[in-house]
Amino acid sequence: MPRLRVNDWLLAEAFRHVEERVGRQPDAAALAIARDRGGDLPGRIRARANALEQAPGLRADIQRLRRALAWLGGALLLVGLALGALAARATIADRQVDILLATAALLLVPSLMLIAWVAAMLLGLRRGGSGGLVGGVVLNALRWLGPRLLSSPHSAEAMTAFGGAAATPWGRWRLSAITHGFWLAYAAGASATLFVFFAVVQYELTWGTTLLSDDSVVGLVEWLAAWPELLGLMPEADRAWIEAGREGTGDVSARAQWARFLLAMIAAWAMVPRAILGLASLGVSALVGRRMELDTTRPGYLRLAADLSPARAGAETKDRPVPEAASRPRRRRRSNAEGILAVAVELEGMDVDVAGLVPGIELIDLGRADDRAGRSAAIETVEGLRRPAAAVIGVCSMLRTPDAGTERFLARLAEGADAPLWIVVDEGGRFEARGGDVASRRQDWQALADRAGGQAVFIDREAPGAAELARLHRALDGGGVS
Repeated sequence: MPRLRVNDWLLAEAFRHVEERVGRQPDAAALAIARDRGGDLPGRIRARANALEQAPGLRADIQRLRRALAWLGGALLLVGLALGALAARATIADRQVDILLATAALLLVPSLMLIAWVAAMLLGLRRGGSGGLVGGVVLNALRWLGPRLLSSPHSAEAMTAFGGAAATPWGRWRLSAITHGFWLAYAAGASATLFVFFAVVQYELTWGTTLLSDDSVVGLVEWLAAWPELLGLMPEADRAWIEAGREGTGDVSARAQWARFLLAMIAAWAMVPRAILGLASLGVSALVGRRMELDTTRPGYLRLAADLSPARAGAETKDRPVPEAASRPRRRRRSNAEGILAVAVELEGMDVDVAGLVPGIELIDLGRADDRAGRSAAIETVEGLRRPAAAVIGVCSMLRTPDAGTERFLARLAEGADAPLWIVVDEGGRFEARGGDVASRRQDWQALADRAGGQAVFIDREAPGAAELARLHRALDGGGVS
């Protein structure tokens, strides 16, 4: 798949949201620049976005948002340090400290959150980024701060694009790095607090149990100590030493060793994993941030695709021959289909808005295909789809005589989109007003639709017939075949 850097991805997405909300921006010069630079469609979309007049303001907003994300990450580190210190202080509030209870109190929540993060990443959950609870806090904070931080007229769209980035691999790994940093700071705060208090205050560290046998506790401590021992953070925990710490035995000579045991537990089970995962997350986010995927099947990008095609600048591509057939089979809508595409073919009216052809049905307007360049651009667009389209609508004119070139173009368009084909024949009123034989021309268009593997409906948008409009509406709602 084509790749972009993070800032380019965010800029293109911000403009997509702008244009889906308020319509196309003035972009004649930007389109020319994008077409001249060539490359694939995502590359041309990036070039156009960077060449638009509003691009400098949006780029400044994107930089502010990225700085805000870094500042919030730093703020969360400070919060983690404070929370870890408070948790450690609460654990050793009394001079008599239960080792197992203190270990559980300081490590249980961070460990559960680590397990949840691993499970989320393995399962590929994409709910605003797999950054855990802290990642959600960061994202919500950014959404709240956005209007207060940004200054461009399209700051809302910049925030929307930034929120969408949280669902990309870059966003998930960046939020993961923030999450790991928070819990690393929590563990560091707890460890530093314990070290200070153990250094200046004498504590009696023992363990006790009501339900478990001593053998079970010894086995648990040996298991917990295995990882810190491997890291060289503590000596081997032998059975005699563990049993000597049993509450009520009266042997408190090993209190310093038990204090080191508690500190080693925090370092080995909380700090080391979070440090490794945090650095790995930063590295992966930096890597994928240079290779972002732009979903060119979004309606906003599909509407641009034809105008961005190099064919529009005069470079024509040779049509691939379509096998002739008396009647191609009709296609059915695929289960994973997405989007209904519409293209205008040689309509006399120049201000045609095919996107509003069927009330209540959202159509993706691929533009006009009145010449070889326009048709090549439309075919290039549909052949770049990652999913089949739900339907392809060719809006043709009753004023034109159906010809083999139109048939081949529409058949190939439906083939490239892997979707049912509907031919909407418009401008029937104008044809009749000029004295044309409407019945004969309808038969000709119906025959062309049959040969192309589609169906024809006759809808004059100046005076649409309710029956034909309802037929098309039912077909588009129900799967493309009726």
